[in-house]
Amino acid sequence: MDRRQFLAGSAALMTTAVWASSVDKLLALDNAQAVARAPWAIGFNGAEGDYQPLTMQVSGEWPAQLSGNLYRNGPAKMSRAGKAYQHWFDGDGMVQQFSVANGQVQHQAKFIQTKKFKVEEAAGTFKYTTAGTVIPNALPIRNNDDLNVANTSLLPRHGELLALWEAGSPYRLDAHTLTTFGVKSFGDKFKGLPFSAHPLDDGQGGLWNFGVWYVGGEKQLLVYQVAADDSIARMEVIELPQASYLHAFAQSENKLVFYISSCVYEEGETYIDAFKWRPELPSQLLVIDKADFKARQLHPLPAGFVFHFGQAIEKNDELSVQLCLYPNSTILTQGMKGLLTGARKTKTPHAELVTIIVPLTAPLTAASKTQLAETLPSSARINRSGVMMEFPQFAQHTKSNKELAEKTGGASDFVPLFGVGARSDSAINSGANSTFKYEAESESGLSNTLYCIHNAKDRSQHGEDTLSDTSYSAFYLGKGKIAEEPLYIPATEQHEAYLLMTWLDYHNALSGLSLFRASDISAGPIASAQMNRVLPLGFHGCFINA
Repeated sequence: MDRRQFLAGSAALMTTAVWASSVDKLLALDNAQAVARAPWAIGFNGAEGDYQPLTMQVSGEWPAQLSGNLYRNGPAKMSRAGKAYQHWFDGDGMVQQFSVANGQVQHQAKFIQTKKFKVEEAAGTFKYTTAGTVIPNALPIRNNDDLNVANTSLLPRHGELLALWEAGSPYRLDAHTLTTFGVKSFGDKFKGLPFSAHPLDDGQGGLWNFGVWYVGGEKQLLVYQVAADDSIARMEVIELPQASYLHAFAQSENKLVFYISSCVYEEGETYIDAFKWRPELPSQLLVIDKADFKARQLHPLPAGFVFHFGQAIEKNDELSVQLCLYPNSTILTQGMKGLLTGARKTKTPHAELVTIIVPLTAPLTAASKTQLAETLPSSARINRSGVMMEFPQFAQHTKSNKELAEKTGGASDFVPLFGVGARSDSAINSGANSTFKYEAESESGLSNTLYCIHNAKDRSQHGEDTLSDTSYSAFYLGKGKIAEEPLYIPATEQHEAYLLMTWLDYHNALSGLSLFRASDISAGPIASAQMNRVLPLGFHGCFINA
């Protein structure tokens, strides 16, 4: 199948099973209590309408030099006309904006005006089947963007804000007013191009990204590069060994890295139901050369499942990549089902931060459709940290490959990595190491702790805990709080590096955000802001300096 066939057939996938909107790990669903009766369920009630500007109550000292906007995206329209979605990630996207200036924080939020949202808003009821919910008498689907909920992440691009989904076009937003401009175009021949929610900066003003195609037994990955002017510079359709669930990928200086999991697309009533756990199929690390998409390697791995990646580096003829690894796909195939329905939930394991190391041997230079890549002997090593965390964040390199190589001599080291996890409330005072068990959970089973994983150079600079060979710092938010993805704010000439993180206090029906020094998160937030609004829990975001 060539790229034109790939794009032309995208609507057919919607008629068989809907493309996933993104099952981002905020929690391990360990609590067997029905969601409808759980206090933390208020975080999944959604929103009835837009939120008007509101000045939040601040505490601590917000640095005068820090000025800008934190944006977050996530599902927010969860029910209409008495009908409720069955999965958290089915909801229509809403952008939250937290404006920080002069020591004050103001909040507003708006629904993204997708085609789907406007059709259903006018009808007053759901009209389209989604990734995890079958809607009776649904409207026919003509293309990807008929179902685009734009609810997953946000990307600053050419002065605008792009709201991203997994399977359709980005939606263009005004970064100041949050007004929706419409669908982002990459040219007529690429209309409906599946644009994943986790594109990567190519260091030259462009982006790396991907989409998948699993209809009719196909197992295809579409990898492409977006040029600085938003034209499609390069594209390759790659045959995969299995139709794995893919959400994100990583990049090193010269490589793009995908985790081909043992959770594969087969058949089901909905798109999510179609994914099955097949531990007899080994997972594999797919390594693609940036300079030549046909130059690829496959490294066999034990069965596993991944949503998010940390860093990837090349050093001493080896590739090392950080990722949040699950022992199975229960969080996707079972654990998320009870989130909105109130059904009893299957206990699911947390993700563990691991580092996979593979040799950088000479890649195959002419892969064909029938030959995915050079399959190498099983020489991968997996270093386990023992730290259960998700939503990894770190200081991103924005230099081109050449500039980075000249600066580092072709080698690099991991920088500190940040993330969140569900630390046990009862074990907080029992020693750091006791909290990193699969059995440990917060009151809700949701993330309540911010983590920083130090590299070797940082270890002597912090009063950190250790677990095995892993050095880390942590800050526990407190009982009754749910932590969302932390956003890393790089240092500038005006201010040091910070972590900015939103949270929900479900016991007191408050939403807020806290600011941490990236150099010492264990000291706690240096400033916070809160308000009497219960915002829908979301997925990913970004920060734009003023």
